[in-house]
Amino acid sequence: MEFKDFLMKKYRIGEKSARDYVGRFNGIVARGIYKGEKEITPSMKVAVEREFPNSKKHYLLTLERYIEFQKKKG
Repeated sequence: MEFKDFLMKKYRIGEKSARDYVGRFNGIVARGIYKGEKEITPSMKVAVEREFPNSKKHYLLTLERYIEFQKKKG
């Protein structure tokens, strides 16, 4: 199962919203903020707040949900 499918199923969101999550996650990875950690670290929070000051809550939620997805995936 892909991250987008997980979001649509678990949180009952539409495809566009799920694609927005995927886009935010790709931005987080592209900036080197997420590197496979099993939980959000204080330094990750600081980096998200610095890189995405106007949307930090959306980006932190994206990270939380991606980590949850990874845990379910095993």
